[in-house]
Amino acid sequence: MSSIPKLKLAFKWSVQPRLLLSVLLAGLVAVLLPPWFHWATRALCIWDTGMISFLGLSWWLMANATPDSMRRHAQHEDPGRLVILSLITAAAFASLSAIGFILHDKGSENRLLILHLALSIVTIVGSWLLVHTIFASHYAHAYYQAGKSLRECKENGLDFPGDIEPDYWDFLYFSFVIGMTSQTSDVEVTSRQIRRLALLHGVLAFFFNTTIVAMTINIIAGLI
Repeated sequence: MSSIPKLKLAFKWSVQPRLLLSVLLAGLVAVLLPPWFHWATRALCIWDTGMISFLGLSWWLMANATPDSMRRHAQHEDPGRLVILSLITAAAFASLSAIGFILHDKGSENRLLILHLALSIVTIVGSWLLVHTIFASHYAHAYYQAGKSLRECKENGLDFPGDIEPDYWDFLYFSFVIGMTSQTSDVEVTSRQIRRLALLHGVLAFFFNTTIVAMTINIIAGLI
């Protein structure tokens, strides 16, 4: 493969272009928002725009990926992915905390109640989907970096039932099971690296789900 196709492949699979496009769209929304919006309302409008954009681009990429393209993707993985994961996860938690400010914004209770409730729901659901989607991507990269053959990947990463190479749907399944239950299911973890990542994911999912329950109670209390 020549250098130009390699660069195109790396650019297509790299997280930076998706993240940059999402930030640009969020910035455009920030410019177009009415200046009289409460700062928390503005923050969530901007966050939700960037989050939905990033999720849409990521899911489109995952839906069109094959095991072969995923293996090539793992070879071009960006060294700063863990930094990006940390930043996006922190931003998701920050967006959930902003919901409390919105629901207690008494100055715009009547005018923007529907908007505030819609933003709260989109932020909670979207942030939850974002975190586990990113973890699914990390599991896929770690799996295909574990070896060049299916046997090596199974022995040094994750052992999926059957002898067919997994696609992104399998990794989404593994990630969202941990996200919903903080435990694994029928997929066996066979490497220390992924075991540590799954531990981090399970602990993070527990606190994230607890926060979602608290925010949901807060939303219901705001309606009473």
